[in-house]
Amino acid sequence: MQTIQVRNYCLRIPPLTWRPCDLVLDSANPIVALLVADDRCHHHHHSIDLRALHAATITSGLIMDTFAASRIVRFFLRWGPRYAPHVFNSIHHPDVYTWNSMIAAHTEWPELSINYYFKMLDMGSLPNNYTFALIVKACSLGTDIWLGRKVHGQILKHGMEDLLVVRNSLMKMYCNMAHIEEAQLLFDTSFDLDLISWNSMISVYGKAEDVEYARRLFEKMPQRNLISWTAMIDAYVRNGSFMEALQLFNDMQVVSMKPDAATLVCVLKACAHLGALDQGRWVHIYVERNNIGNGTNVILCTALIDMYAKCGCIDVALDVFRGVHVRDVTLWNAMIGGLAMHGLGHDALDLFSRMKGCGVVPNEITFISVLCACTHVGLLREGLEIFNSMKIGYGIEPRSEHYGCLADLLGRAGLVQEAEEVLIKMPMQPQASQWGALMAACRTHNNVEVGERVGKHLIALEPHDGGRYVLLSNVYAGAGRWGDALETRRMMEEKGIKKERGCSFIEWNAVVHEFGVGDTNHPQSREIHELLGEMERRLKMVGYVHDTSQMLLDMCNEEDKEMAVFS
Repeated sequence: MQTIQVRNYCLRIPPLTWRPCDLVLDSANPIVALLVADDRCHHHHHSIDLRALHAATITSGLIMDTFAASRIVRFFLRWGPRYAPHVFNSIHHPDVYTWNSMIAAHTEWPELSINYYFKMLDMGSLPNNYTFALIVKACSLGTDIWLGRKVHGQILKHGMEDLLVVRNSLMKMYCNMAHIEEAQLLFDTSFDLDLISWNSMISVYGKAEDVEYARRLFEKMPQRNLISWTAMIDAYVRNGSFMEALQLFNDMQVVSMKPDAATLVCVLKACAHLGALDQGRWVHIYVERNNIGNGTNVILCTALIDMYAKCGCIDVALDVFRGVHVRDVTLWNAMIGGLAMHGLGHDALDLFSRMKGCGVVPNEITFISVLCACTHVGLLREGLEIFNSMKIGYGIEPRSEHYGCLADLLGRAGLVQEAEEVLIKMPMQPQASQWGALMAACRTHNNVEVGERVGKHLIALEPHDGGRYVLLSNVYAGAGRWGDALETRRMMEEKGIKKERGCSFIEWNAVVHEFGVGDTNHPQSREIHELLGEMERRLKMVGYVHDTSQMLLDMCNEEDKEMAVFS
């Protein structure tokens, strides 16, 4: 260990191994050796006094050399940009390499990064293609489109737009800012496109819910990599085309493209929505056999927990949860939400207590999950306490979803007027789905007064949603107001509005089957209906009675009502 005394600082330089050809200035100077070899000695950085190193470069005159100065700036930037600007400002003529290092270190602060670029121009230094790629990246991390266009203008001024790395950076910037037309123009006018160009456009169209155009781009690609397949699968998942996502995943395996953790997370989301348990299990086995994440990829483990919970395997979800030793708040939220979904409200609250005991601070999503747990098992007092603790205990301002959970909790407990008051007085506009939940509570508790008021408000909000008319008809029917129920139906039919057909999915032998209301297109439809008829017969033998209280038509014959319910 060589020690150099510089004023009040002691510079400790660990012994290094270098070749003479590595040293550009003075091979006998240990400071130069350290700066040149800094890429090979990351493990020594903790033993170096940065201020002493800076002082040594000043007193030795090395700070006047562009190469040495650029190296020390880069050396200091590894500890963050706080101290490096002091060193940088002492350099009389920084080269483009040093300017780029400073711009790169400040990309999280776009305006500051752009300021370094314009200082660079003022001092007579010429930017290179890497400079522009960096400042565009800085703009991509912000939301100021005008700043991005200003940078684009600089790129055009310097004739750099046709460079692939710069053009790709510009496309990504416009995509991140949701200015798809400008990104598309760059894509269409480019003479040279690579995988990054294609993948960026597929991803942005998927996020913009134009999955058909994303698929057309995907089909036109001259070649594809794993990112291409994952971007397209993610596009399908984002747009609710879960069957197509799984089909594309199968196509991906046919061409021997091996998925990574990001791909599998998308696939698990599709499995969760479809209830495709066999496919989800296959993914889990694949993860374990290929040691993907090795139980440490929290995002992947969270997706597994969510999939098993939504597919009805809450015990397996708990096993996955217990196998993760480093848990973030998202993982806890998934497990709490899964327990709530299965009506295990007390278990969800116990897990919430354990989460806080482990020092994990709950976030907004946590409280939505916990409030849902209270709602599903009727824990009114606990739910009210948890809602009140959000702002008082954790400084979290309740959002629309939290007020909706509170209203749902009150409504299910029969306190429909109090629930209505919560929605009316909440500081933001209630969503139609929240009014719909209150409407369902009015129907359950046969509160026609509130139900009629809320139902008419819902129809005014969404006059073309057939489900709103049906809800109001059900409330009237439950109260025996058949004339009002029929009038609501007539109003719906006159406007040409139809209720969206309900559908369900079931997985059998790794194949997901979809069934719609009144659908007889399934090849085994006759056998299915025969089995349902046999199930109904056996249920009646043990005392089952049809609930005909919610029939929309005033049928005098109870048998007719039963037939209508069964059909």
